[in-house]
Amino acid sequence: MARCIIAAALTTYGLAVFQNTLGGAIAIWGVSPDLLFLWAVCMGLLSGRHVGAVAGFASGIMEGGLQHVAIGAFAISKTVSGFGAGLLATKMFRENWLVPIVSAGVLTVVSEVTFVLFSRAGEWPQAGRLIGLRVLYHAVLAPFAYALTNRARRALVGREEGVL
Repeated sequence: MARCIIAAALTTYGLAVFQNTLGGAIAIWGVSPDLLFLWAVCMGLLSGRHVGAVAGFASGIMEGGLQHVAIGAFAISKTVSGFGAGLLATKMFRENWLVPIVSAGVLTVVSEVTFVLFSRAGEWPQAGRLIGLRVLYHAVLAPFAYALTNRARRALVGREEGVL
């Protein structure tokens, strides 16, 4: 259990640093993927709503802390995403390769709308363009992120666990 917590903390930190330093290098049409969002969604799909919510909260705090803006909005939006992925995992067959794609697409919209509402940014015209491009970006990256997270999780845990 301690190995999993340490690995998750190091992964969250590594993804946050990568996203905030080199995230612009992988941007397409000015939109970069939210790797911490994908991490929270994958953890929610693989481990359940509680683990997904904790991973999302930690990711949001880390991202907001590194950007020095809207820490609460980041934490709330990513917590909702991780929790939502955990709920979706109980309703769908996680083994289907469409599950991470659909989950990432739907939860991207939920996460971005939640962030705009809680950050009081008031940037609704820009949010529509950003959300559409980010949904596509996350849908493409989700199966790869899911496979990597699942492989790492199996290596740490040593067996397949059920969703709580």
